[in-house]
Amino acid sequence: MDPGEAPLFMVEEPVVAAADPVDPDGRTADLSRHHVFPAPPPIDDPLVAGPGHAVWARRFGRLSSRHGVALLPVMVLAALPMHFFVGRVDDTIVAAPALADLVGGFGLLLLPAMWLAYLAVSALPPVLCLAGAVGVLIPWAAEGVRPRPRRVWRLVAERLRALWLWFAAFGLVTGGMSLLATEERAGPITVLFSIVSTAVLTFTGLLGCVALIERGRGPRRATHLLAQSRPAGLIVAAAAVTVVPRVADAYLGGFAATAAGVVLVQLWAIAALVTYAQARRAAEPVTSRSLFAELNAPEE
Repeated sequence: MDPGEAPLFMVEEPVVAAADPVDPDGRTADLSRHHVFPAPPPIDDPLVAGPGHAVWARRFGRLSSRHGVALLPVMVLAALPMHFFVGRVDDTIVAAPALADLVGGFGLLLLPAMWLAYLAVSALPPVLCLAGAVGVLIPWAAEGVRPRPRRVWRLVAERLRALWLWFAAFGLVTGGMSLLATEERAGPITVLFSIVSTAVLTFTGLLGCVALIERGRGPRRATHLLAQSRPAGLIVAAAAVTVVPRVADAYLGGFAATAAGVVLVQLWAIAALVTYAQARRAAEPVTSRSLFAELNAPEE
């Protein structure tokens, strides 16, 4: 290049378009400006909620109010095991001496079987309520028609075993904590029990949805979805299941505790499903129809 020649710079079209033709200083463009893309349209799905607690609360409130009557048979089925078994693992310790007197020294050998029976039956209320919520709400959200009981059973029956086993295993954690309570440390153990039970119910809510909808996945998948979610609503529902029935039992009696517990467990199941769908949406573009396709897929 000769000393008298000036270098040539190419000006591309976006710079020219952004230039100010009446700029007195002769500047061409402000390259610090960024193009603003329009916000994505809101998610219009009766089950899958977009991000945010307000959207979650609207989905949860709408589903709970609209389908409470449809889920009433499920709550009736869950009431019997809840009234006689939930929160009563310590009764097996009390019954052990009487059992030993009744059948001799072999009575204590039956104590592990009693515990296994307790864990199996006490897991029934959350299993039934969550399976009912999944079997009723997902087909309705996908097709706009509430399914009949036979179809609900067909959708969830083959996946209930895995759900039941997971819930019974986690019930061992929360149920066994009541054995640690004594008169001297009843207060601290009660607080610890409430915290652990709330955490377990929050996690098992997502784990139960994974077991029912996604075949062959378990705790690792639930942990991933929990990290993708903002589970404040599910935590509140889990805490209510832990605390309110105990308060009702102390002040109003066992039947009031059972009624409150059944309703709260069903609300917890709906909260778990809405949280699960919101977490799935945060990671991938799912809809009610795609969730229903997974749920309705035949077992291999």
